[in-house]
Amino acid sequence: MRKTQKFIALAAVASLGVFATACGSDSDDAATDEAVTEETVAEEVVTEDTAAAATEEAGADAPQTIVDVAAGNPDFSTLVSLVTTAGLAETLAGEGPFTVLAPTNAGFEALAEKMGVTIEELSATLTGDVELLKTVLTSHVIAGKVMAADTAALNGMDADLVSGEKAKVVSADGVVSFTIGTSTATVVTPDVEAANGVIHIVDMPLLPLAMQK
Repeated sequence: MRKTQKFIALAAVASLGVFATACGSDSDDAATDEAVTEETVAEEVVTEDTAAAATEEAGADAPQTIVDVAAGNPDFSTLVSLVTTAGLAETLAGEGPFTVLAPTNAGFEALAEKMGVTIEELSATLTGDVELLKTVLTSHVIAGKVMAADTAALNGMDADLVSGEKAKVVSADGVVSFTIGTSTATVVTPDVEAANGVIHIVDMPLLPLAMQK
């Protein structure tokens, strides 16, 4: 629409120039004023187009939050659905920084198989109790930004999770894992950076102690 406005404005300027020549000197001043007005409109349209393009480009290049990164990857659709159900999307899109241990859809399916249930049954269990779901999800979040290289200094120590649970960190020979009780999540893709923290993709969700009884 703006390109059409720009064309009309510029065409009007050209038409005014022809009209001024045909009418002679008596209308020169009026034609000049009209031409200036039309040129101003044309300049405003060009400026508006440029500003819009710059805004669009800036939006495309804007840093993505942890939630944006997860939502943009279909492999995290189960995780994103659970985060939305628990009402934690806004929190994880906040300033942070956060470190998120993110299981893929395949990770949730692996957990379901390990528990001897279907993925539908596992999802029903999690979504049927929102407080339990929040505990499960926040057991995958560490306050602060912990890169994979940082875990070497934490080897054998407990990491405090946002849920209040503690996860034992094992970092050796380039392999990093987090364990709560008998539930272990191993990092398969580390250091996926986001504007408000970092994501480590893990092979399986962690279960809080309440779900291990």
